[in-house]
Amino acid sequence: MKLHSLGRKAKRIVDKDFLEILTTELFSVTIGLIAGFILVGITDKLELIPALLVFIPGFHELHGSIISSLAARLSTDLHLRKISKKIRMSKILTENILASVILALSISFLLGVFAYFLTFWIFKEISLNIILISVIASVATLIISIPLTLAILFWSFNKGHDPDDIMGPYVTTLVDIIGMIVILIIITII
Repeated sequence: MKLHSLGRKAKRIVDKDFLEILTTELFSVTIGLIAGFILVGITDKLELIPALLVFIPGFHELHGSIISSLAARLSTDLHLRKISKKIRMSKILTENILASVILALSISFLLGVFAYFLTFWIFKEISLNIILISVIASVATLIISIPLTLAILFWSFNKGHDPDDIMGPYVTTLVDIIGMIVILIIITII
């Protein structure tokens, strides 16, 4: 009888994990399409600053990777009970956020410099604005995405979901859409 009971419990866990993963992937695809439509909507602006053609793919990959890594590290800390189930600033939480911010800002600066030189080399166009756009977009994206990531992470953990299953697709997709909106606003202003 115990084996039969264990079989049902294992099936419930697999079903729960499958539903969590399926839901997050469907969310990710849907929001990814929205981000794509936004990108199509700003195509005319991309032609004004050719460096954005180099910058945007790297920008999305950079922030998606850094913020999802932050979520994964904090999820592990939640599972190991190194941090509280409630969002409270602790040494571990502060260090992880600070490391993510420093990494994102330094790589964003380097990405802007790379986009500048590649644009100069290919198009023979000087556009120092791309470095400014890169850093400002990174700051704005981090200001929005880190609190949102923390809220979703702690909420999902407290509701009994496994953040390891759901945070990757949620975070990378949200950062993509936030990043596209931020870039659109910044290039409109600049």
